[in-house]
Amino acid sequence: MEITALCERQEDGWLVAVPELDNFRTTVKRLDKATEQIKLLAEKTTGESKCDIVVKVEAVMPGIICDIEAAQNKMREATRLQEEASNEIRDVVGRMRDQGLTMRDIAVLLGVTPQRVAQLAPCVEVSAADVA
Repeated sequence: MEITALCERQEDGWLVAVPELDNFRTTVKRLDKATEQIKLLAEKTTGESKCDIVVKVEAVMPGIICDIEAAQNKMREATRLQEEASNEIRDVVGRMRDQGLTMRDIAVLLGVTPQRVAQLAPCVEVSAADVA
């Protein structure tokens, strides 16, 4: 069960309104205290287990919320780009190994340690003939 808490910053804390729970209103110093209160009230009101209740906090803070969302979007994009770059560098290392370059040569070309190249290199099965 998901319940939305509309939270507005005030001088000494937060004014919290929960329309889904008979327009419940409270003031708290910290938002984590509000979510706990809301879960307890929702449990009493609905009979739903407290563990199954998720409180979605929507804060009213003009300017700041937009900045938070923009930063979070950039963080998601950075994570996506990091994953993409990791896949590409693994591919490049694999192709370099296929062309016979040593781990040390690849390390110099990429500006990383040979140990890092070993981490990036695709795993290859070693046969008994390779060991002998």
